[in-house]
Amino acid sequence: METNQNKARVMKAVAERNLVSIMNDTKWRELQDAVINTLLFPPPYQGKYLLDDRLYPEEFETDVSYWGDWIEGIAPFYTVEWIRVRPRYLKYRGRLVSPEVIDITDDFAKLLKELSIPYRQENETYTIYGYISDTSKLTL
Repeated sequence: METNQNKARVMKAVAERNLVSIMNDTKWRELQDAVINTLLFPPPYQGKYLLDDRLYPEEFETDVSYWGDWIEGIAPFYTVEWIRVRPRYLKYRGRLVSPEVIDITDDFAKLLKELSIPYRQENETYTIYGYISDTSKLTL
């Protein structure tokens, strides 16, 4: 019962904010499966959820040294307003050596195109929207 109440709250927020659904559970699952099964590593991401004003993680402006939790971290999909993916991470090489940047940007962009997932690219991140008010700035 709690899931239905949560979903109703999400749909109310979507209607109040005049948002359009871009992704559905099937598209999110396709993306999730492709990321887990085809990429060198699951890229880190920042999530914004419809019923929460905070971002997870709050800071995401530079490369990070961790991978994204693509197995359980995004679900339930219907609550995702957007995720911002940085298809790179900093690989630790020791205290005295700078970390190595592992970059799968080309592979990630190719995956989005193959799955026909609309996105917005800014700097070194890809924003994938669950819901949006203006689709004119999206790339397919």
